[in-house]
Amino acid sequence: MSPPSTGVQPAEAAAGPPATAAARWRVRLGLPELTGQGRVVAATVLDAFGVGMFVPLSFLFFVLTTDLTVAQVGLGSAVATALSLPVAPVAGSVVDRWGPRTSLIANNLLVAAGYLCYLLVDSLPALIGSMLLVLCAERLYFAAWPAFVADLAEGAELDRWYAFTTAGTNASVGIGGAAGGLLLGSGWSGAAVSVVVVNAATSLVAAVLLMTPGRVRPAATPRPPGPPPPSSAAPPSSAAAPDPAGPVDRAAPAGTWAGWRTLFRDRVLLILMAAQAAFAFGWLIPTVVLPVYLVEVDGMPAWLPSTALTVNAVTIVVAQSLVTARVVRYPRTRVVSWAAVLMLGSIGLLAVGAAGHGIGTVVVVYAAVLLFTAGQILAGPATTAISATAAPAEARGRYLSVFNLTWALSAIVGPLLVGALIERHAGVFWAVLAVLVALGGLGYRLADRWAAADR
Repeated sequence: MSPPSTGVQPAEAAAGPPATAAARWRVRLGLPELTGQGRVVAATVLDAFGVGMFVPLSFLFFVLTTDLTVAQVGLGSAVATALSLPVAPVAGSVVDRWGPRTSLIANNLLVAAGYLCYLLVDSLPALIGSMLLVLCAERLYFAAWPAFVADLAEGAELDRWYAFTTAGTNASVGIGGAAGGLLLGSGWSGAAVSVVVVNAATSLVAAVLLMTPGRVRPAATPRPPGPPPPSSAAPPSSAAAPDPAGPVDRAAPAGTWAGWRTLFRDRVLLILMAAQAAFAFGWLIPTVVLPVYLVEVDGMPAWLPSTALTVNAVTIVVAQSLVTARVVRYPRTRVVSWAAVLMLGSIGLLAVGAAGHGIGTVVVVYAAVLLFTAGQILAGPATTAISATAAPAEARGRYLSVFNLTWALSAIVGPLLVGALIERHAGVFWAVLAVLVALGGLGYRLADRWAAADR
């Protein structure tokens, strides 16, 4: 059994120097080794394209194709989301029992079935049932995908994989969204149904592609408990080096990590989940906070938050892998803390400089978005790699399923905070958001110290 780790030593420590010029360029560009992984990449791109096509239609579809009102669709969506939350721990157990690849195949099949059920919705209960099926599949995805990538790579290569898939997914979603928007804008009466059918088809094709396994890394040789060997003992090697860890690996005897009880008694895992729960509120800035604050509170034109979100997405696609290539040599939790500082700078700019009108406000908004995006680019692969390696392999699905519920907390509480504070108490809102992001960054560093203390 590989010992659990917080992923806080330099990720580059687990990979030896590239052997060829092509490999060296690949590493400099932040790209993972894709040899033998064509099916995995194709499945990821196809699935993201289908999702992107459906995103502009996600709420509108039922309004266009049924007699349900906007209020009923909103109620059904909220009920389905709430009912799906308890499924997350079950999804984690499924991943640990059947493996990430099998779980991803099941996820794609369930998603396809759910979207096809959308075509049959004619009442509120049917809407809730079909949406619940899709949302349950999503809970399975968020427990299975990071674990699946962790089976493909380790160390710096793991960070490169997460960076590559983040950039590729954003690009595919953007292209899919543009295609879906063009189809919906064509005026064709069957456009909405066609988008749903295409989305279901891409999920089915992705499931078929994943049925043939790609190249999986050899299992790492377990290390005995105790302090690590001196760094001068041997040069790093991708075959022998352990997955990036804290100052030491937190080794556990075989069988210790068999159940939920042990997972919830591990203080390092708990502080990581608490840190991410706070840190995740920062991600509300481009999607929830800016549209409400700039348009409803500050009276700016609606195109400003929309174009700011586009700048955010395009920057991630262009820069994600390149930036990750530069930071994989540093401890992941340190990278997360740097990201928190950048996001705090973005919050400060928005709080101080975005209240007003004119070109100056526009410049401040774009500067703040770029600052936030830089933090997002730093934090994305690092937090995902930490979550995928913090628990041992046999408990990885369960831990990831609970870890990803931290995003649900911000998704539920965040809009409530925005609604309650941002219009009349904007200063209080920005202060609360800053405190949460700061606590998230500090929490990751605290996990470092606790991991060292647990040696």
